[in-house]
Amino acid sequence: MGTKLGLTKTQIFFLIVHTQIGIGMLNLPHKIQGTAKHDGWISILLAGLCIQGILFLYWLLMRRFPNSDFYKITQSVLGIHLGRVCNLAIYVYLIITSAFVLLVATQMIREILLNRTPYWAVGLLIFIMCMYICNSSIHVLARILTVLSVTFLFLFLLSLFPFTLDMDLKNLLPIGSSGVKNIVFGVNDSLISLFGFEIILFLYPLAAEKNKAFLKNISYINLFVVCITVYLTILAMVVFSNKVIAQVKYPVIYIFRPIQLMSLDRIDQLFFSIWSIPMVLSVSVYVFFASKFLKNNRKHRSIPILLTGGLAFVLFLLAEKTDAMIEQYSNIVTIFGFLIIGIVPLVLLVTSILLRIEEKEDTI
Repeated sequence: MGTKLGLTKTQIFFLIVHTQIGIGMLNLPHKIQGTAKHDGWISILLAGLCIQGILFLYWLLMRRFPNSDFYKITQSVLGIHLGRVCNLAIYVYLIITSAFVLLVATQMIREILLNRTPYWAVGLLIFIMCMYICNSSIHVLARILTVLSVTFLFLFLLSLFPFTLDMDLKNLLPIGSSGVKNIVFGVNDSLISLFGFEIILFLYPLAAEKNKAFLKNISYINLFVVCITVYLTILAMVVFSNKVIAQVKYPVIYIFRPIQLMSLDRIDQLFFSIWSIPMVLSVSVYVFFASKFLKNNRKHRSIPILLTGGLAFVLFLLAEKTDAMIEQYSNIVTIFGFLIIGIVPLVLLVTSILLRIEEKEDTI
């Protein structure tokens, strides 16, 4: 069931994947080394199971309101006034997340590619590109991301080069020796790196195929992203020792640095240059869905997008460009994120069931 102009499975697939694999995956092996150590890949798998549970929760909620976006569902369940307060919190979360992604993306681009370029200049270029993309419709944005999905093929081919290096599978052993407690802490780090799946809350009414077909599609998306994350994490772990990973900030990138070919030099920069495409576009996705909060009150599409993107860019300019500030930003996004991503949908689902609030899907 759905509209003829709805988003296809493929478009939804790459729309979510591009958002999820943005910034967190490149330094996840380094980050998870402080908790789960060589058992980090187990934490990622467990995080994938947690996300699958959250996706099922989203599906149960969204299928009760098949034609309403998330902002309208909150008002339908909580009432107009409380719903608006909840929507404002969602809007603020998306803006903060946009600014955070922009901050991290800018730092990575500057450290790896453009060492002498000012932060504001790199951030401004990303901001201009994102505003241009966001001014299109969701269908245009989805088609852009679908076309750019060819970059995954190049990334996969490049990821085969490290297999020419000396690898030590003993770096993954003994399995489970980090302890249950540390593995559980690693699940939290993995969940943060896999953020981006929350945009599913806005996609259900736009999907051409809903109900079980939609649940199956988002489950495949989760499986795809988790497999990529585990693959790159294990690849970094078998190339670098645990001590090296603890010292290298972006191990997924630096596994390519020792590789030298006759026709290619600095494969690490080539890999990151391609990876930066979904990393930057994830900012566009967050800004686009955040702007829908303002679009309900404005006729012009560009004004809400410029206001939303402008707020995110101001937060980016005000933030200190240091690792300590990024860590603080990450903690804020994490706490706020778990509230918006987990608690709010759960409350909406339980309340809608208890009060028997739902809408019927249009039939064609």
